[in-house]
Amino acid sequence: MRCAIELNTIDEVAKFNAIVQDVDCDVRLTGKDENGSDWTMSAKSLLCSLMIEAKLQLGRESNAHNVDWNTIYVECEKDIYTKIQEFAKGGLLE
Repeated sequence: MRCAIELNTIDEVAKFNAIVQDVDCDVRLTGKDENGSDWTMSAKSLLCSLMIEAKLQLGRESNAHNVDWNTIYVECEKDIYTKIQEFAKGGLLE
């Protein structure tokens, strides 16, 4: 399952992280940087999720190796859409 998501506040990050902690398989946040290169990190890592939220709060200034914070996806081998649908942008992609 792959779904575009938004995490705009610390509360949303904490809630999202708590939800994916209960998933019994790997859950990844993925996207592309400003050069189009893929990046991935564990969605179960509160630190990684907070890094995303902190970057959003700093604005979207571009410099080398910045992430395109408008294109964040959650990926999981299980269908967890119903658990994370409040963070979804536009429904399932796969």
